[in-house]
Amino acid sequence: MHQRCSVELAKEVFNIKDNNILEAIGCHTTLKLNPTPYEMTLFIADKLSWDQDGRPPFYDLVKEELDKSLYHAALAYMNYIVENKLILYPHKSFIEGKQWLEEYCNRRGK
Repeated sequence: MHQRCSVELAKEVFNIKDNNILEAIGCHTTLKLNPTPYEMTLFIADKLSWDQDGRPPFYDLVKEELDKSLYHAALAYMNYIVENKLILYPHKSFIEGKQWLEEYCNRRGK
C-alpha cells in the first residue's frame, strides 16, 4: 500500500510524470521481477536511508556488494533480512525479485 500511495503522491503533489521514476517508486520497498537500474537504485537508497541512530546493520554488506553491481547489492540486502528473520511474510514481489536476482547473479558469476 505504501508503494502505491507513494506513486500517487509523486504524481499529484510533486507532478512527477516520468514513468521510469514512477515505476521505481512503485516497487521501492519490495523490488520486483526483472528490476531496472532505476528501481534497484531507489530500492537500495530506501534501505540505506536509516531512521534510527547509526548505520543499518546491513550497511557494510550492501556497500561491499554495491562495488560489484546494483544487482548484487539488492540481493545482499534481501538475503540479509531473510537470513536474520527480519521479514516474516515477504510480499510476492519481494520473493519474485529475490529469485530473479539470484538467477541473474548466478549467471553473471558471484
